[in-house]
Amino acid sequence: MKKSNHRSRDDRPKVLITGATGFVGSHLADLLVAEGYQVFGMALTQDRPHLATIESRLSILCGDVRDFKAVAEVLADVKPDYVYHLAGSAFVPDADADPRLVYDVNFQGTLNMLEAVRAMGSAPRTLVVSSAEVYGRVPEEALPVNEDAPLRPLSPYGVTKACADLAAYQYAAAYRLPVIRVRPFNHIGPRQSEQFVCSSFAKQIAEIEKGVRKPVLHVGNLEARRDFTDVRDVVRAYRMILEKAEGGEVYNVGRGKAWRVEEIVKMLLAESRVQGIELEQQPVRVRPNDVPVMLCDPSKLEKSFGWKSQIPIEQTLRDLLGYWREKIKVGS
Repeated sequence: MKKSNHRSRDDRPKVLITGATGFVGSHLADLLVAEGYQVFGMALTQDRPHLATIESRLSILCGDVRDFKAVAEVLADVKPDYVYHLAGSAFVPDADADPRLVYDVNFQGTLNMLEAVRAMGSAPRTLVVSSAEVYGRVPEEALPVNEDAPLRPLSPYGVTKACADLAAYQYAAAYRLPVIRVRPFNHIGPRQSEQFVCSSFAKQIAEIEKGVRKPVLHVGNLEARRDFTDVRDVVRAYRMILEKAEGGEVYNVGRGKAWRVEEIVKMLLAESRVQGIELEQQPVRVRPNDVPVMLCDPSKLEKSFGWKSQIPIEQTLRDLLGYWREKIKVGS
């Protein structure tokens, strides 16, 4: 296990974020550093471009959540007060292509974290990030979906998240550990991988603006409806939930409003500096088991802690497009 040279030694609460260098983890690190926590990250690599602005204010320890010994060593070294377990394989088509890998990362990795937490003398408050994919195809008459809905995942990714979700509940209930679960719906924003729909559109538009792509936007299923929330609102919910919720609880995290993907495309095109961009559907971008509608009922989270999404989707999309405009270089 290799770690960075920087490590704070003071009385501020210690936080460990697995997957800290990723999309959501980096935004969570931004928030927690700004709020004065000692922040430690566990990641596969020291490569951390998403953390460039706060690099000197946190420590990254290299380790793989699939390796129980590595997880236990990180926990023993940091002795965190809070653990945010975000590490995982998040792209559904990747899970479809290699189910064994996604089971190892999402389920075995979570089991390793839970076992390592249980083995500690004083268990840290731990947030296990599940997914709205655990609900599968919810009938429209049952929408918006709340936390009491049955878990009927349709993809290997959804199944691994359901397994991790149930394991987290079992550890909380059986061992009285302060483990809490969250089931986030679609979250978007700057730094998101181009593998995901909104980020893919934004990157393509930025490339068209820079002249490195023809004025054609490649799309998939435009009729799917998704509950999109800004990632910065999502991590604010995570922090609030982990600090205030009781062990064993579970909370949906989402805006409570669904947009058709076509509406997202239109909002992004309205921000484009190039007019007349055409749309072209590509079969490879259409998921065979795509759920028509995913709509969150966030009322439990809102009533329990007063959380509400604050960033309008138009602002999120502008920020996402701005992120890709900064990244795309002429000739790339």
